[in-house]
Amino acid sequence: MESLIAINRAFPFPATMWSRVLRTRGGEDEGTTRKALEDLCTTYRPAVTGYLRALDCPEHEVEDVTQEFFITFLRRDGFQRAEPERGRLRAYLKSAIRHHLYHWRRDRAAAYRGGGVEPLELDADEAPELPELADAHYDEEWALIVLERALGELKDGYVKRGRLDLYERLKPTLLTDESGDIAALTERLGMSRGALAVEQHRARRRLAELLRAEVAETVNDPAEVESELLHLLRSLAHQ
Repeated sequence: MESLIAINRAFPFPATMWSRVLRTRGGEDEGTTRKALEDLCTTYRPAVTGYLRALDCPEHEVEDVTQEFFITFLRRDGFQRAEPERGRLRAYLKSAIRHHLYHWRRDRAAAYRGGGVEPLELDADEAPELPELADAHYDEEWALIVLERALGELKDGYVKRGRLDLYERLKPTLLTDESGDIAALTERLGMSRGALAVEQHRARRRLAELLRAEVAETVNDPAEVESELLHLLRSLAHQ
């Protein structure tokens, strides 16, 4: 993990931020907007579900609450209303989940009492404090999403080169300073030690670049990419 933290500084920032979110707004055709919304919901669903569990949402209702969250969030143009200037997408979505669960619990209690249902307000300030462990779990889930997306991009590059086996052998060594069992790897891959070392170095640099690009999509200020990436990598290290 430290190897990624050390080398992520070597890459330039992508030119655009929050591009997936911005594609959900006006100016795009309906198909592009719908696809952007579907991608965002699919990408971040595990973080939403995991966070709800960490906040003690009843297990038998987690999936229903997750689905209800996205339906409500999309109906109220949650992604379209997100402003890059307001900060990190991770924090924005976490706040939205918190408020949804808060209102869901209150509405359910009101229903039990025979009362009415109040609407969700994403910008309300009355939500209770969150357990630190729940926040940590959410950040771990978010970090895993970022990592999986970056690894997926890296894998695609190896597939295009016809070197999927090389990727699969290198993958366990990419998130650590350790190089693995060099003798076994060179034998399995039919490569010299020098060639394997070069391939590992390139793969680690490329993964760091992809991680940086993924993180840059969720922040507005380029200066925040460094701290956000370090935070997510440390979240993974604490798993």
